[in-house]
Amino acid sequence: MTGPAAGTQRLSETAGVGHEAVGPAKTVTSLRTWLFSGGWPPGEEWPDKNIHTDLEFALDCGLPGRNAAGAMMEGYVCELMVGMFGPAWLTSGSYSVKFIRTVDIGDRVTARARITARRPRAGRVEIEADLWCENQRGDRVMVGTGAGSIGPPLPPSTGSASPPLPPSAGED
Repeated sequence: MTGPAAGTQRLSETAGVGHEAVGPAKTVTSLRTWLFSGGWPPGEEWPDKNIHTDLEFALDCGLPGRNAAGAMMEGYVCELMVGMFGPAWLTSGSYSVKFIRTVDIGDRVTARARITARRPRAGRVEIEADLWCENQRGDRVMVGTGAGSIGPPLPPSTGSASPPLPPSAGED
């Protein structure tokens, strides 16, 4: 399966072990790293100086140059998982990852998933998958696992709802 993660076809109930899903390739640019790692709101001292936004800072830390934040890769995998399982994955799915290689400015990164297990449960099918992001050379830069479920819609949450907000001043 290929194509933009947000437009990724959701997994069918017949998607089996070995099925792969691929998110869109994303180019890591200076602007993206500044926006992601530069702190907020932008101001006189923006962006914050760190290994993602400042070359001198990165060099002083012993790195060959600036690199992308690992959390950017997490975002790419989450986007892929939402494409596979739908928005309910955000409240019912899970993932666990580790970063194994730096991602340089200019790299193109692609999130990928491969189904490793399927289990029927409560009228749905729980899916486990290996997850990874790889760069344009095919080097894995992040690896991990994730889970979600497919099948009939999940029932509404039965958790405690937030209390209603008090009326605004001037409202009757």
